[in-house]
Amino acid sequence: MTGNEKERARQLLATIREGMEVVDSDGTRIGTVARVEGGHFKIVRIDQKPRNAHQFVSPELIHSVDDRVRLSRSWDELRRLWGGAAFDRLTV
Repeated sequence: MTGNEKERARQLLATIREGMEVVDSDGTRIGTVARVEGGHFKIVRIDQKPRNAHQFVSPELIHSVDDRVRLSRSWDELRRLWGGAAFDRLTV
């Protein structure tokens, strides 16, 4: 990732707010933003149990932010990356 891409990712991360919907590259809802923390954001995934478990998401996966956070990968790709582990930090 280049310096410009990292800066863009940080700028997008700064616009994310708690409670925003998170969708994959196809627009499928995958969760809700719990909070931004330590250069990542945490989401509560729709498929996660217990419901209070969070998934760390790297800002490099953010495609865009408006009224929701759109990630650059499909839901299937994200599930493979996350491997079912609720507390893993996801990097690309």
